[in-house]
Amino acid sequence: MAVLGPAWGMFVVAVHLLLYVFVLAPSINGLGHWWGRRNFGNNSATNIRVLAWLTGGESLHNNHHAYPSSPKFSVRRSEFDPSWVVIKVLAAVRLITLVGDKVKLTS
Repeated sequence: MAVLGPAWGMFVVAVHLLLYVFVLAPSINGLGHWWGRRNFGNNSATNIRVLAWLTGGESLHNNHHAYPSSPKFSVRRSEFDPSWVVIKVLAAVRLITLVGDKVKLTS
């Protein structure tokens, strides 16, 4: 495998950040208020479970709006939040401390 160097790495990071901020996040926000499933009726957002795998849990929008200070976006067993796995690993090796509300599914 060839090493492309730090300049190429910085370019890729910049493109990723721009795409995330200006394409992925607004798209998920738009979709998350238009189509999907609601676990909580106290907000207009929805969850798109399939996209959660690709967006690091960002598409579990209804759960996030119901518990905005929670680091975990998944509630049901059928919902997967990849970011939560990373957060738990970082907490296990004591690089971070968990703060925020616990998510509870009512009814």
